[in-house]
Amino acid sequence: MAAPSRILVPVDLTEGSRAVLDYALQLARSFGATVDVIHVWEPPQYVAPDLLVAAPGWNSLSLEQVAVDTARKEMTTLLQGLEVPPVPVKQRVLVGEAASTILELAEKEGFDLVVMGTHGRRGLPRLLLGSVAQKLVSRSSCPVLTLHVAAEKK
Repeated sequence: MAAPSRILVPVDLTEGSRAVLDYALQLARSFGATVDVIHVWEPPQYVAPDLLVAAPGWNSLSLEQVAVDTARKEMTTLLQGLEVPPVPVKQRVLVGEAASTILELAEKEGFDLVVMGTHGRRGLPRLLLGSVAQKLVSRSSCPVLTLHVAAEKK
């Protein structure tokens, strides 16, 4: 197996995303690989993504547009917190079911490695929230490296 040259890093924009990104950048530096950081916004099941969100003095925007704009700002903040990245880094925000969107992108664009966090949920939380990492590990055509990310402090 050849060393990876393109690394895909899906992030959920929680506190643990920074640790996952830092790890992926260290790997990329070792291999001379590029890094694509993505966030997939998954529309809520019971709310139409084209639902308008408005407040006095605002132009009304769809729920999807508000969520994607917010995710882009958070992604920019995450990446600005890095020192000069040691490798080329691209970012994007996509919309869709997280696992299938990541799998489709990884295959379509020929990524060699996926590096992502996992929260290690068990029992009912895993049943209700699902596990994007588990779906990627079981279905991906390229290697998937998962890093345990501690739960956020509330």
